[in-house]
Amino acid sequence: MDKNTQIAAPPTPQVDISLPTSSSSSPQHSFISNEEYTFSNVPQSNISNYDQTEQYEEPAILRAGLATKPRLILMTSIGSFWGFSIGAFLGGQQSGLQYLAENAHKLPTTVQGWYFYHKTKNYRVMLGGVKRGVRFAGKTGGLCLLYGSLEAALDDMRGEADVMNSVAAGVTTGTVFSALTRLTRGSFRYSVVFGAIFGLAAGGLSDLHKFASGNPPSYSLYLKSLVNSKKELDKKIE
Repeated sequence: MDKNTQIAAPPTPQVDISLPTSSSSSPQHSFISNEEYTFSNVPQSNISNYDQTEQYEEPAILRAGLATKPRLILMTSIGSFWGFSIGAFLGGQQSGLQYLAENAHKLPTTVQGWYFYHKTKNYRVMLGGVKRGVRFAGKTGGLCLLYGSLEAALDDMRGEADVMNSVAAGVTTGTVFSALTRLTRGSFRYSVVFGAIFGLAAGGLSDLHKFASGNPPSYSLYLKSLVNSKKELDKKIE
């Protein structure tokens, strides 16, 4: 291509930017549309109406501020630990005495012999304590779980957690334990009484917690109404 050749640019399109005047005869374009617009960031398909008839679950019945499941877990854990501690103590003591009785006729005579004698005795004591502790932990944990389940069932049936349910659960647990272990008549009586005392103590502490939290049980309100009616009757007689 020749260097002297000039390249002409294409012609610039002319745009009429003049505003229409009132005297112009051309019709004005209207930008108003008949369509309705909704300005919202939420898609219309995801909007749901609030149903005022929706049913909500009733609050759980609490004892000492705990619901049923956490209370059963805590009660069973404490009972198992308590049973393991007692069983380990009794089992270790019995295993130690048994080892002394078995080796009373062949006591060692050297320093090394006494060392292995006491070492073996300690092993026997620990093994006996763990075995009996596990058995006791299973029994006491099962009893606590049975008591807590009966107490929770009575609370659910009556719709209220008070000391009466605790006493009934304790008596029932003592009866079941006596029947399963085939206790004598005297031991059966003591087992039932112990269950009632345990239920009275546990339920009484739970009711005291309710009094402290400002939500007294219904029987206290009933007793209060009886006392007030008696006072009013005494005033009328005077």
